[in-house]
Amino acid sequence: MYKTALLAIFAAAALAAIIYAVPRPQARHRTRRFGCLNATHNRPASTWVNNPGNLFVFAGDVFDHAGGSKVGRTGGYCMTTSGNAQDAGEVFCTATFQLTSGQITGQGLFSAADLFANGKTLPFPITGGTGSYNSAHGYATVQVPPDVPNETDANFVLHLS
Repeated sequence: MYKTALLAIFAAAALAAIIYAVPRPQARHRTRRFGCLNATHNRPASTWVNNPGNLFVFAGDVFDHAGGSKVGRTGGYCMTTSGNAQDAGEVFCTATFQLTSGQITGQGLFSAADLFANGKTLPFPITGGTGSYNSAHGYATVQVPPDVPNETDANFVLHLS
């Protein structure tokens, strides 16, 4: 019995070594860069971020780069989850990108100050898609330029894998 168990362990180890050594196809990564320019929204972020439950709803055209070609539309919202008069708190945001070949969605929890005031580039997960993107996953980044009035522009980079 001891020899049988030992043989089974060695066989499993050999099989694992063979499986590990077999080359795997490389994951296909695509990076899409977008600018959302002149987005419309229900009100400037500065008027709502300190009140939990408030929504900042946005929609706008998506371009392949600033001054470039329109490639689709985006829409979504950010909901304040925490904060008060002394602390901007956090916002939960979701966005959908409608492109020619389908949609890509993502969502994330962000510091309201970093997103809307400090101009930081913030990562968030891609949660799914439709059409050509029906198995979309990966991550994205968003950056809202602090020098644009009323948060009407944003820069998105989608890293699909």
